[in-house]
Amino acid sequence: MLTGGGILVILVILFLVVSLYFDLIRPVLVFFLASLVFLVSGVIDSKDFMAGFANEQIVVVILLLVLSDIVKKTGILDVLLVNIFNPEIGYRRFLAKMSASVASISGFVNNTPLVAIMMPYVYDWARKKNISPSKVLIPLSYATIFGGTITLVGTSTNLVVNGFATDAGLPSLGMFDFTIVGVPLAFFGVLYLTFVASRLLPDRKDALSDFKEKSREYIVETKIAKGSHLIGKTVEAAGLRKLQGLFLVEIVRDEERIAPVSPKQSLEEGDVLLFAGATNTIIDLLQANNGLSLPKYSAIPDQEQMQIIEVVISAQSDLIGRIVKETNFRGKYDSAIVAINRNGERINGKLGEVELQSGDLLLLVAGSDFESRANDEQDFYLISRVREIHNINRFKSFSLLAGTVAAFVCAAMGVLSLFESLLLLFCGIAAMRLVKFSDLKKSFDADLYLILVLSLSFGKAISKSGLDQMIAEKIINGVAPLGSSIAILAVIYIITNVLAMLITNKAAVAIMFPITLATVKASGLDPTPFILAIAFAGSAEFMTPYGYQTNLMVYGPGGYKFKDYIKVGWGLSLIYMIVAVTILSYYYELK
Repeated sequence: MLTGGGILVILVILFLVVSLYFDLIRPVLVFFLASLVFLVSGVIDSKDFMAGFANEQIVVVILLLVLSDIVKKTGILDVLLVNIFNPEIGYRRFLAKMSASVASISGFVNNTPLVAIMMPYVYDWARKKNISPSKVLIPLSYATIFGGTITLVGTSTNLVVNGFATDAGLPSLGMFDFTIVGVPLAFFGVLYLTFVASRLLPDRKDALSDFKEKSREYIVETKIAKGSHLIGKTVEAAGLRKLQGLFLVEIVRDEERIAPVSPKQSLEEGDVLLFAGATNTIIDLLQANNGLSLPKYSAIPDQEQMQIIEVVISAQSDLIGRIVKETNFRGKYDSAIVAINRNGERINGKLGEVELQSGDLLLLVAGSDFESRANDEQDFYLISRVREIHNINRFKSFSLLAGTVAAFVCAAMGVLSLFESLLLLFCGIAAMRLVKFSDLKKSFDADLYLILVLSLSFGKAISKSGLDQMIAEKIINGVAPLGSSIAILAVIYIITNVLAMLITNKAAVAIMFPITLATVKASGLDPTPFILAIAFAGSAEFMTPYGYQTNLMVYGPGGYKFKDYIKVGWGLSLIYMIVAVTILSYYYELK
């Protein structure tokens, strides 16, 4: 029979669902208010309310998120993944290669920073191939979801479910308990993206057209340095005639200006080459190993982490009327001018000789002190942050990579718990000064931490109110005519997946875990496959942009509509459910 506490929990669940679905209140505040109501009404006690703060698995989630952000900032993933983006390969081959690679790495790196790293590269590949971003960005998000199901640390949902399990007195899930199901799910997911989703994804050329229309044409100055492999070659032989999105405007040789530039024009040491192109193509040119170098006044700051940004010179700037090479830009602003745009006007001659004017757009490579120095001077306004770039410190990067691998291996082999391994890793990171303490603080997501902590008290309330037992009886009685534990597994998977689509995966598993545990206990079943089913269903959020953060990250850049996720995701959701339920049933001998 439904108690007063059970009625209160149902009302709070409805409040949670409505608030999260319609985005009425910040999620962390929703969870706090719900937990507070449970506490003051006596449904849970203060020990239940505070239990999440001491939960090992929740701390592990936060440590892994911080670690993923540190790995992202080193730039090591950029190096590992850059070979995927070969402009010579076709669309479907790219989808297969990108999805498989991203899924593999996502098994050990948090999804959100991985998508943040990959999105500019995927977008640029599409641009170079004249393919709409809408054809490639949903697959990027889905691929990280695939990878998250391969290991315990692949996604925070897995760790949250494991936290519920250990809090309920069940054995902790192992690092690779997810793998037996996760690898086949990823395999079928990649096949689906390659051969089915590629046909269903929208081809919104206007998204790419908007990009092209908004791109500003910059002029960048480069130089053929001593020893360059370009010396003695013609423009055509050097591959400088048909650069994607770039145009060789002129060559300056001593005092001679060569324009227009013939494909047969030979190149000499010391030649200054002026290119015109959009923001991203200029950046590609600067980062390519193409035998070209920047002039001294455009020397890039020698720092591990920098930003490429666009600024406009203000009307009161001291830079107005000054020649670029005489501005001491690096010393004054901790940045370098690499390209200039003057309201669509094509600038002739060396950039170092250009006299700056109010309204000039500058493409800068900026160091860590740029913003504070620029704010002091008020010489220009920030327009956009285009991209982060990294000068990778090989020792730091590979020390971090080796330490991360060692931590996961120790946890997988049972030498140490994952919690202990990560604590030792962070001690090593601090001792070797691999990152700044300020970077660690910036990587800490306080809202997520509180949501995870409070979700445990939410689960306690469902359990203590008796609501879990009541719903468990309904599920058991509902599938009783089928006489099958597989049917119970399928029902639990479906309910969790639907809840994850309506609210968030964290809220969905918080609601479903106590109900699932009560159901399997009443049925006398092994809880492991059912707990895993909650984790897989909570992560399998393919049909809306809002249920999973990476789906939302690609929503705007891809120019998607809500219906696109339904069109592409419903078939994948069905395949995911069938594969997960089938393998779990077979492996754990459910009948």
